[in-house]
Amino acid sequence: MRRSGRAAWGEVLVWWAVLVVVELVFISSVSVLELVVAAGGAAIGAVAARAVHTASGAGLGGTARWGAALLAWPGAVLADMAGLCAVTVRVLRGRPAEGSLRRLTLKSGTGAAWACGVLSSTPGAYVVDVPGGEDATGRTVVAHFLTGDRTRLERLLTSGGRQ
Repeated sequence: MRRSGRAAWGEVLVWWAVLVVVELVFISSVSVLELVVAAGGAAIGAVAARAVHTASGAGLGGTARWGAALLAWPGAVLADMAGLCAVTVRVLRGRPAEGSLRRLTLKSGTGAAWACGVLSSTPGAYVVDVPGGEDATGRTVVAHFLTGDRTRLERLLTSGGRQ
């Protein structure tokens, strides 16, 4: 198998593993059926991710901080779950939810695709747009945030706060 073929299979396998883990984190009980659904859905998502990557012509993007981001991700999920619970209680008491769209600037050397995927896989944030272009400070993205609290993951991947 050619080197590019191995790289393609490797990319699909990495996407598959990440997507299975994300699915298993968000289900309440792990059963054989849930494992089959997670594996099958992740396979579809992994092949689609590879197709999008190929169609876009993008490289890997900046890989700076990906290891630290993956280590910070579980803490961000827990912090966002606490924030989600607090917002739910406030809404049940008749107060409005406080979600908002904000601009973020990714730190230089941080790949927009993987960073936005990691940010969006937490309960409190979802990247909705990655406008074209990159300036000297990095790539600007637009994300919806459930609360005003910044997680360690967000601070690790972005600079300058929310705007």
